[in-house]
Amino acid sequence: MAVMTLEEIKKGMADKVFEKIVDIFLRESTVLQSIPFDDCVSASGGGSTMKYKYLRKVLPATAEFRKLNASYTASAATKQECEAALTIMGGSVQMDRVLNKVAGHWDNLAWQIEEHIKSVVSLFHYTLINGDAVTTASGEHPQFEGLDSMLAGNSTEFNAGKVIDLSDIVKTKANADEFYEALTLLIKETDADALMMNTDMIAKIQTVARTLGYKTESEEAFGKKVVSMDGIRFMDLKNHYTVESNKAVANAVVKKGITRTIGEKETTGLTDIYAVRFDVNDGFHGISLSGSSVIDQYLPDFSKPGTVKEAEVEMIAATVLKNTQHAGVLRNVKISA
Repeated sequence: MAVMTLEEIKKGMADKVFEKIVDIFLRESTVLQSIPFDDCVSASGGGSTMKYKYLRKVLPATAEFRKLNASYTASAATKQECEAALTIMGGSVQMDRVLNKVAGHWDNLAWQIEEHIKSVVSLFHYTLINGDAVTTASGEHPQFEGLDSMLAGNSTEFNAGKVIDLSDIVKTKANADEFYEALTLLIKETDADALMMNTDMIAKIQTVARTLGYKTESEEAFGKKVVSMDGIRFMDLKNHYTVESNKAVANAVVKKGITRTIGEKETTGLTDIYAVRFDVNDGFHGISLSGSSVIDQYLPDFSKPGTVKEAEVEMIAATVLKNTQHAGVLRNVKISA
């Protein structure tokens, strides 16, 4: 078993082109900069399945006082048997060898590959939060289970029965302390390394920070400002883009504008915040194929016969949660009308 981050995997690469491709993945994803991958999955069932079975800690053991000549009440820590299936994510682009030859300073192939990497990253982000590991008729899992599903109904699902209203500047100032306390509780209860949210929520947190006199910006990473609170990094998972009727459609990875019925009242403009502790033994982490670098690239050789060449970029991975106490979600933060 080898546990490594994508940054550590990149350092050992002899292929400089591949190293640059991995570097793009890292620049596009604060999650991939931090999450460790366990290359623990081997193909089974004649090579047709790529599943990983693990135990998820759900409840701790209990302790109690006892009287002389009395016995303890038996208890046991509870673990749930879980299964995750590796998901294959990627994209391809075709290019005529003549177009490549006349590209000049504009390297269209490199640009296309970079755009496909961005799409793979956004798909990974979207599935990490919203993935639905439902078995299809063919017996396959097209997605891995996301945090939204993993955390539903758990003890680390906070604020499920109420709303914290930050929908305008007046309400933000009025409810800043309540929100800050709820966010602190989420971090402390999960021992989180990172908070995952959408762009609008990060902007709201920065407004709350200014209101309370708390500065959240810190050092730069890849030339970008890092937003954090007490060293806990805020990760903006941004948008997942699809194309419908030849038009780009942007969907926030951490959904916003959610409508829920809370206390018999329908409330709009809601979003959630997810907290995770990155830990391959007792937290949230990635899995990949045994001996794999998580990411693969297939670049064409334009010197060989064939008028149209194909390039592909691919990611084979999934995420798992070993302990429900080390991931959580703050529900129902109202950030819009």
